[in-house]
Amino acid sequence: MCGVGGIVHLGGAVERSRLVRLRDALRHRGPDGDGIHEAPHVGLVHTRLALVDPAGGAQPITSPDGRYTLVYNGEVYNAAELRAELADRWTFRTRCDAEVVLAAYVSWGRTAPARFNGMFAFFVWDAVTATGFAARDLLGVKPFVYSYTGGELVFASEAKAILAVQAARPRGRITALVEYLAAPCYSGVETPMFEYLEYLAPGHLLHVDRDGVRVERWGAHDLHGATDDVPAAELLAALERAVTRCLIADAPVGLFLSGGLDSTALAAAARRAGATLPGFTIAFADQDQFDYRRSRIVIADDEPFAALAATELGLPREIIHADRTHLAADLEHLARTNDALPAWEQELAQHHLARAAARTCKAVLVGDAADETHYGYHFLLDPAATLSPRCVLVRFAVPIVAPALADVTAQLDARYRALTEAAGHSWDTPTARTLATTWLVVHRWLPRLLHNGDIHAMAHGLEARVPFADTELLALARRIGPAVALAGGVEKAALREALRGVVPELIRTRRKSALPKDQAVAAIYQREATRLLDDTGDALASLVDLAAARELCASDRPLDERERATLFRMISLAHWQRTYAVQL
Repeated sequence: MCGVGGIVHLGGAVERSRLVRLRDALRHRGPDGDGIHEAPHVGLVHTRLALVDPAGGAQPITSPDGRYTLVYNGEVYNAAELRAELADRWTFRTRCDAEVVLAAYVSWGRTAPARFNGMFAFFVWDAVTATGFAARDLLGVKPFVYSYTGGELVFASEAKAILAVQAARPRGRITALVEYLAAPCYSGVETPMFEYLEYLAPGHLLHVDRDGVRVERWGAHDLHGATDDVPAAELLAALERAVTRCLIADAPVGLFLSGGLDSTALAAAARRAGATLPGFTIAFADQDQFDYRRSRIVIADDEPFAALAATELGLPREIIHADRTHLAADLEHLARTNDALPAWEQELAQHHLARAAARTCKAVLVGDAADETHYGYHFLLDPAATLSPRCVLVRFAVPIVAPALADVTAQLDARYRALTEAAGHSWDTPTARTLATTWLVVHRWLPRLLHNGDIHAMAHGLEARVPFADTELLALARRIGPAVALAGGVEKAALREALRGVVPELIRTRRKSALPKDQAVAAIYQREATRLLDDTGDALASLVDLAAARELCASDRPLDERERATLFRMISLAHWQRTYAVQL
């Protein structure tokens, strides 16, 4: 995994100083090497995290005839098969998958991404036609953000890298910021939080030439046409192949081990493939005494289950203790790291886990995408939660928006309903509503989750690998409809059945519980929010109901889970605005 960036300016030259700033802003993503490619009208930059072919995988990489140059971020796990298929038309000089991606594009053009099984975001420059081509993987595991103004395209793996080469002070995109406050789980994925920046959507291509930028879809995780006929053995075999592919590396690979079904399944599949991965588990002080009965999504203490998984599977495990005394500094770090704004308190856990794992590993397997693609959220079993898009929003967020924006939840409800209907779903029947809600989970919730996983891992030079985003496994998941996936009133029922006898039974039947968050931080949030609102309240007044926010900050005010999360986002917004000097 790496950091990629570039500037295309067909009306003139590209200044090297801007390329250097672009590269340096991505240094954390690739501490093992870097490169700059300069040519008429284009400059490409790359920072490398070397997991495969450390000696031969330097980028940017150019075709032998000098025509095509690639910068690439990700892992294509079927690179060996593609290499064999391309051998009669390409003489390979390296073992890295980047060269396979370049050869595939040169050979197959815009159809190449559909042949890749993995996670990727890449850009290829054609020096003969003076055109550029970019593509992003099916679910959006790897990021690609760009700006196109005045005939100039600037792209990068992170928005803050583009800000580093722009002359103007960044402006906040108000619609995206309002969505962040009212619908954090769906925010920051359709459009960046900054004006004039865009995300290349998952499963999409981008073309740039003298006529401008064009974007089109190359693939989608389509929920239509489920046949409910995937045998458990077939699903398990596909999962094991996905995990085996994700173990390909010339560097140490670990695992984020929560003790949930997904991470335990990855650990078990890796063991069956002959690999014993070191596990990393987050722990908060006194978490065994938290009141999980009032929690919406973290419903149990993970530690006993993680211990059970490690013991039963024979895994070495490190418990990562989150020190509450450093929480104020950690909150500022999160907002500086996550240029899409921290949406969930669990990002604190991701930060601590990634920092610890990066000391000994260069990659970790994570269970992301399992719940979203296998019907893993228990609110899908609650008819009241799927009546309309707004039902999920109010379940997890208490929006404290400026009085002029009071109807924002209704507006977002209509917008999300329109998005699902445009994708061919309806809200007319219980089954249709489950599918429509799942479409939103896959296309809005999951990209946000994957963005967070990527940006917090790469802040520490760590690659997060996502076996449940394997294209073979996704194809099987699309065949399983809600009737089977939620059979017996149990979320993820088909996947649970496939894992019978593979993971400890107590974990196989355990109800879904999200990555832990610290329930004992309300007083710290209240102090930090008060301090930041005193400093930046005027800047946030157009977005935030400051009176309501200050009411939550009262030292004698107990906070429930949603109110605590609201203060977390208030703090994140204030830090983000100050860090990037954002005009609102």
